Parts: sequence; structure tokens; C-alpha cells
Amino acid sequence: MNKAIPYYFPKIYNIFLSIWSKDFRKEYQCIAQIIGKNKKVFELGCGTALFADYLDKTCSYIGWDLNQNFVNYCQKKKIKVFKKDIFEYQDYPQSDVIVISDVLHHIVPKDKELIKQAKKRTKTLIACEPVYSYKYQKFPLYFLYDKFLGDNDGINNLKNREKWGFDNPEELKDYFRELEYKKIIFLGKNKESFIIIF
Repeated sequence: MNKAIPYYFPKIYNIFLSIWSKDFRKEYQCIAQIIGKNKKVFELGCGTALFADYLDKTCSYIGWDLNQNFVNYCQKKKIKVFKKDIFEYQDYPQSDVIVISDVLHHIVPKDKELIKQAKKRTKTLIACEPVYSYKYQKFPLYFLYDKFLGDNDGINNLKNREKWGFDNPEELKDYFRELEYKKIIFLGKNKESFIIIF
């Protein structure tokens, strides 16, 4: 098995998302409100493109993902999602807003480079990430959990992803400060996740 079970089955992935990312609906609602109306929206690493449902109907949406199962699922729903590598910067479509939601911790060590390149190619970049650290996932046989049920998307290995480690909101805020954000919005009772506007 090259990736965890949810990455083979889009509907199961959506269920896991609702279990593990309790604030994702608030995140999507907030991002959609920030975007507003009549915008061209481009989402990188869009997964099953759940975010598209939250956008105002006057907005257009394009998503890229490397998971063919997710792409097929979205296309059957008539959502413009294409199998494309998010690091193919030269092919980015024209957009008013680029969205990167819960992707950065999947793509270490290319996370900062993605932010820098995306900023150059749109009017507004919005990123969203949870306060999350792989270093607490060191219990015995964690790698088996990751392989079958965790973040193993079949693209970036656990050794790389383990380098993502933010124990508290201030650490993650410092990370985004280095990337020169314009505004930051905290979500959750304990500031468990951020929306960052560049």
C-alpha cells in the first residue's frame, strides 16, 4: 500500500477530515468570507475540493491535486480539479486568490518555497495550517498508523514530514512572520489553527 487508506477513498477521506480537523468548516467559511464575490480562486493540493462548496457562487474555482482518486471524484461532481503538481509554478492559472489549506505540513521541506512562489503569482494568498507537531507522534509503531490511516498521502515520506513541528501558536506564528504575512486570524478555543493572509 503506497498511501494511507483515506487517500484511496475520497468519501472516507472526507469522514476522516471531519473527525480530525474539527474546525475545517469554520476555516472554509472564514476563508470564503475573506475572498468574497466575483473572484478567480485557485486551490493548491485541493484534495476532494470541499472548500469549493463554501465559495460564493459568483466565484470561479480551479484546484490541483496529485491524487488521481481525488481528481476523479471531483470531476464526477463537475468541479474543475486537475491532476497537476503544485510545484509547477509556471503553469499556475491566472487568479485573484490562491488558497493553500492544510497542505504545508505535507510538503516539507518545500513548504516555504511554495509560499514564496505562490505569493508571486496571485493578488492574494491565503494559507491555513493547524498547530501540529509530528514529534509527539513517536509512540511505538506510529509509522504503521501513518502508513495506513494517517497523513501518508503517498507523495512525501514520513521522514520529511516529521520535520514539521510546532508545539504552540506562537511558534507557528513566528514561522509565518518570517514569510511576511499581512494578517493572521486564529481559530479554535486554544488557537489550534491559523488563517494567514499574504
